[in-house]
Amino acid sequence: MTAPDAAAWADALIMYERRYSIVVVGPRRHEDWVLDAAALLRKETTDPRSWKSREFYEEGDEEWSPDRLVPFLPADEGWRSRLREITRTSAEQLLVAISTNWLDVTKEPDFEDRRPELEEKARVLLARFPAPAVRFFTNGWYGVDDPLDFYHPITGCDPFSEHDWDVGLLAVSETELGIFWSFDAT
Repeated sequence: MTAPDAAAWADALIMYERRYSIVVVGPRRHEDWVLDAAALLRKETTDPRSWKSREFYEEGDEEWSPDRLVPFLPADEGWRSRLREITRTSAEQLLVAISTNWLDVTKEPDFEDRRPELEEKARVLLARFPAPAVRFFTNGWYGVDDPLDFYHPITGCDPFSEHDWDVGLLAVSETELGIFWSFDAT
């Protein structure tokens, strides 16, 4: 797939409208990409292309004040140890799964009908991070011998927030870092 333009990117973000989610992209300026993730979450950087982001909070929201990084916990060395690298195919499935109401495609009554459209939107989002110079990381899993098929129910995660449950994807390229995250805010 060719790189998306701003309109295709914005259209693809629609898949997260029904979720308590965040999708933001920032520049990659450090060898240690955790520093770039922290800067992005603190809103010290913005999308280098000025494309639309998806943020579930309002400006001035106390929970997301720049000094708190909430609901995310502070980005530090511990982030890397709590993430595992996944393939592009698994990343696509994960972007679809975290767009569903229950973070579980098996609970979506109309999933098979919506699947082609959701997968196309996920491919558009991932096209911004072209192979081979990209790595994908997640904090979610669903079993001991997990073949990383996120169309099975996600049964666990190592939360990165103050919530009990959050699952997401970090896309790390040579020039940009993307954060795609959904939360269970109950």
